Amino acid sequence: MGQSRFAKIPYRIYTMALAVACLIGVLLFGLGTSFYWHEKQEAIDQTIANLNQAADLAGVEAYVTLFEAATRYEEQSNQTSSFLSTPYKERALQYNERLLNDFEAGINERERETLQTFSNDLNRILEEERFEAVPNDVISSINRRWFYRALEQTNQPNAAYELIDAIMRMQSMLMRNGASLLGDSIDENQLASTVDLIVGEAAIIQTIIASNTTLQTKAVIDVAESGQSFANMANREASLEARYVNSTNVYEDAYGALRSIRSTSEIALREESKHYQLLATISFVMIFLLSLGLIFLLYYTRKRYNHDLAHLKARALAIDPSLTPVEEMFPKTHDFRGIEDELREIAASVHSTFHELENRSQDLVRYHERWSSLFSETGLAIALMDDSYNLIERNEMFRQFFGDRNLYEINQLFTETGRRLFEQALEGVTNQGTSAQFIIHLKGEHTRYLNVKLTPLKREEQLTYYLIVEDETDRVERERKVDRLVRFDLATNLYNEYGFIRRWENQEIDGAFVLIRLHDYHHLVDWYDPAYADLLMNEFARTVEARLSKYAQHLFGRYRDDTFMLYVRGFSFEDEHELLELFPTELTVNHKRQNVHIQIGATETKPAYNDCLFEAMKALQHAKETRIPSVWYDSDILAQMQLAALIEQALPEAIRKGELTVAYQPQVELKTDRVVGAEVLARWTHPDVGVVPPNEFIRVAERSDQILWLSHNILDQTIAQLVAWQDTPFEDISLSFNLSAHSVDPSIVAKLRDSIELHPWLPDRLKIELTESSDIMSYESELERLEDIADLGYCLSIDDFGTGYASFEAIWHLPIQEVKIDRMYVSGKAKESTSFLRAVSRFANEQQLTALAEGIETDDDLSRMIHEGVELGQGYYFSPALDAASFETWVNTKGHSH
Repeated sequence: MGQSRFAKIPYRIYTMALAVACLIGVLLFGLGTSFYWHEKQEAIDQTIANLNQAADLAGVEAYVTLFEAATRYEEQSNQTSSFLSTPYKERALQYNERLLNDFEAGINERERETLQTFSNDLNRILEEERFEAVPNDVISSINRRWFYRALEQTNQPNAAYELIDAIMRMQSMLMRNGASLLGDSIDENQLASTVDLIVGEAAIIQTIIASNTTLQTKAVIDVAESGQSFANMANREASLEARYVNSTNVYEDAYGALRSIRSTSEIALREESKHYQLLATISFVMIFLLSLGLIFLLYYTRKRYNHDLAHLKARALAIDPSLTPVEEMFPKTHDFRGIEDELREIAASVHSTFHELENRSQDLVRYHERWSSLFSETGLAIALMDDSYNLIERNEMFRQFFGDRNLYEINQLFTETGRRLFEQALEGVTNQGTSAQFIIHLKGEHTRYLNVKLTPLKREEQLTYYLIVEDETDRVERERKVDRLVRFDLATNLYNEYGFIRRWENQEIDGAFVLIRLHDYHHLVDWYDPAYADLLMNEFARTVEARLSKYAQHLFGRYRDDTFMLYVRGFSFEDEHELLELFPTELTVNHKRQNVHIQIGATETKPAYNDCLFEAMKALQHAKETRIPSVWYDSDILAQMQLAALIEQALPEAIRKGELTVAYQPQVELKTDRVVGAEVLARWTHPDVGVVPPNEFIRVAERSDQILWLSHNILDQTIAQLVAWQDTPFEDISLSFNLSAHSVDPSIVAKLRDSIELHPWLPDRLKIELTESSDIMSYESELERLEDIADLGYCLSIDDFGTGYASFEAIWHLPIQEVKIDRMYVSGKAKESTSFLRAVSRFANEQQLTALAEGIETDDDLSRMIHEGVELGQGYYFSPALDAASFETWVNTKGHSH
């Protein structure tokens, strides 16, 4: 073992040296600390002495000043006696006697000489009344310096310094301006200036003590109040006696305030001195006690050393009794510390080795117990096989699985695939010597899934195998449930998008990909509840699946809450009719007949699912926007998408530049053939594209959130045209402004309200025609705004009446005054359904609504509308949409053409 660098030095020597060094250090530290606190105490005592000297010096200055004021007053008032001035003179001489012996410290040589000369000559100065010989500046400087030192010693706030400065400035002003205050002739300007300065200092004192309550002593408050009252001396009419009395009062209060502050500082300094004295005493006592403790520790260490040395000698004798005398083997100059340390290290190493061996033995015991527990008590079925595949040993769990069957009988319980897997695993483990693991089915009343692991174990020259079996049935079933949740829609049991994509990736794709949207899903959710809507989706899915059963390869799933997705192998555009026959138009839900309105977006498949989804989505979007039941994606759809992109990009600039115009399609009273109004229709001619169909750019505007600005633009042109027709033959013609459900914005309501202020007649000639009425009932805020518009007096009209349930519902929620029958019932495919026209006409009469038919194109259409009681109409039979000038010409010539 390596020797310590101090091994050759006796332990007791450097122990004692270290203890003595610590003792000396403690003593030096204690003496230094006591000396420091003593010096602090002496500095404070000197400051107290300086304050006392300052008190004497201030007393001399104050009573000399008061003596001067009393002398002036006696002279000006022609008094023969010196009754007022004599007491001041005596007090000044008394303070001077105490001051003569106070010039030992705290001032420099020049100040000492000046004060010594002044003190010695004070009696003669007072007798001769040579007051200019008084060194006021020196006295004030010394007084202020000693004040500051006392404040610094007691850690006073800055406000205390400011207060002393203000009081001393007030004294100085009274001393310098004694002649102006007590002279026989008064200089008003000088008197006013002096009074203002004194009052100003009093205000400063008042502010200081108001912001610092610790400075609010009676003496300070008195000087502030007397200074404030001195303002009355600015009056020329003030008598000499009043000026004298007020001046001396202010000066005496100032002197008293400084004396009060000086006394307070002296008390604080004396407390601080006692504190420092106490600290010095405590430091000395603590150092004394620490020194005693170190001396005792040194004594105790020495005693213990002697005891240990005696013990070591005794141990040496016990080892070898021939070592006599012991004192010669263990000289007093050495304590054998190195030998003792090595013995201890050896003993510690032996103990550590023994402890480690003991722990390893206990670990082996625990491992054996754990293995025995694993084999007998674990939830795994474990068996041990020899190299001939005979089961040597099996645990209780293995018996619960297979009883006492041998390996051949156990193998017969597996399925054919399971037996093949087991045999291949045995062969691989035998040949390669590695473990094998696999899952097999166990035949029986209930299917069970077993996780089987074969592990080889070589014992000397004999090869054995561990057969470990774990029941994985619950885990497999859970994974199947999770897989179903991940891949299937719970409401319809169809594939969700994730499951649809996984199946798509495993098939050869060649056919049609279709998105099917149920148009009324969200309305059914609002009118009934989500459960009813899901029942409809489920019934729809079951019907489609039944009709798809004749097609060998297909995939059917739910894409979104209201949308299904379908792939049918071999379908193309030519099979559109057959495709549409897959989807029912009427279902029975909860014993209730329910019409089904669907929209389809279809495309011929591409290898990539995302490409098919993109094209089908675009086709479905086009079907929704154009209200066409079925749309196949082709080059025309792509061209329309490109046109829509161009329109979306160019529309804001067209609105800003005013490129959008309006046209007017006449509305005629059918029985009298009288023109009563017109529908305002937006028109746009693009510089490059040419005429853009209104349905195209309006659809793009609604999709890109530009419909609001488009509505504002058309509304502005409509109102401007009505204003232009005012006081003309066309002032009785009303205009219908189309307002989409997406544009019922507070700004539209505000514009209609503001327009009434300029044109009060506007509500009688402007009708608000609600488009997208099927969406109006879905927005509560829009309904409230429409009610606001109706409250303003505007007529509300519903466009495309009869094409959805919401338009009927809106009549009961809004003050509708006009219904506009959709052209489908006028000149479209449902024109032969006169029962609807008759019902609408009767309904309008009962509800006192105006019925207007749009799309009248032939005499037959006109006759049928008149026969069914429809009041108003519009369509190409009368006129297409015209610009303003053409409309006016057409109205003027109307009587000649019909």
